[in-house]
Amino acid sequence: MEYRTVFDIADAGFKTWSFSAHGLIFIVIGIGVVAFRKSLPGWWRGHPRASNVFAFSFLGFAIVWTLTSFISTYGQYSRMVDAARTGRVDVVEGNVTDFKPMPASGHAMERFCVRGKCFEYSDFVVTSGFNNTSSHGGPIREGIPVRVTYTGKDIVKLEVPR
Repeated sequence: MEYRTVFDIADAGFKTWSFSAHGLIFIVIGIGVVAFRKSLPGWWRGHPRASNVFAFSFLGFAIVWTLTSFISTYGQYSRMVDAARTGRVDVVEGNVTDFKPMPASGHAMERFCVRGKCFEYSDFVVTSGFNNTSSHGGPIREGIPVRVTYTGKDIVKLEVPR
């Protein structure tokens, strides 16, 4: 069978960067609140100690959340790329069985099995692996032949017939 690649982590790049980048918005807001807290009207002027605690806590939390989410998502991506590059992956090839698509409204994981090895994913789960559900244009359908390269529960390469 001749396959075409529909997902390869080596080509996809670090696609979850935007999840962490959202934290930068809150860091900028936190910097603004810290910088201008003494000139803000209302509660800020009337409660200088509380406004200091709030402003620095907000900024600190934004920094910690952004760094933690980046380290977590980039670490996952890096481990998956390294596994694929060094051959520490498994491959299963066969027809898709037990396919359970995610409804268009979301709120469920899409699932499928190939020769007894089952996978689940969602467009709404932050992962560097394959996660494109059929309700959002993904290629998986019941009965189609596929070749899945994976590490653990993560799909690092997905191939479907030409």
